[in-house]
Amino acid sequence: MGCSQCIGLEQETQKWVKSDLAAFRRGKKDRTTSLLIQALLDLGVGDQTLLDIGGGLGVIQLELLKGGATTATSVEISHAYLEAARQEAARRGLSERIVWLHGDFVALAEDVPTADIVTLDRVVCCYPGYKELIGKSVVKAGKVYALVFPRDLWVIRQGLKLMNWIFKAQKSLYVAYIHPVAEIDRIIRASGFTPAYQRSTLGWHVWVYRRA
Repeated sequence: MGCSQCIGLEQETQKWVKSDLAAFRRGKKDRTTSLLIQALLDLGVGDQTLLDIGGGLGVIQLELLKGGATTATSVEISHAYLEAARQEAARRGLSERIVWLHGDFVALAEDVPTADIVTLDRVVCCYPGYKELIGKSVVKAGKVYALVFPRDLWVIRQGLKLMNWIFKAQKSLYVAYIHPVAEIDRIIRASGFTPAYQRSTLGWHVWVYRRA
């Protein structure tokens, strides 16, 4: 990932983490995150390992561990989110079952372990090189590959342009992206996966694939 985007993510996550953590502790999760978690739980996570790329506060990790997953690895580029995730896991008594890696997943990929389940919740939209991100992450999935990413619609693109303009006006280096949906699907299927769950909200796709 471009260094400017890394800096931009650090800038923005410093603003987001406190409110996100407070909401999570009140039992509130993003709707798409909840849909993703429930889809994975319905498929079954018992005795499975998890690799959560862009793990944020660790919501997926905590919920899947509670649902029967054995261990989780979180790869997170934001210091702020990583520290908050550590604190929350400790508060819930799950620290010993999670490994945290700080940095850009694509740069770290060779040293990141495989897992039964790989998740990317609203990560593709933060990454300029989506083909490399998906290509390097899908091969880490032994059984299930799941992601939440933006729908490629005109109204979403216009909204994203406005949002990026606001970031730029605030002197933030962060940029959000919409990538071609058909190409994302093609890359995942080419790695031996077939859709197991597909749901869309107004702005997001929630897709879960299972290895054929």
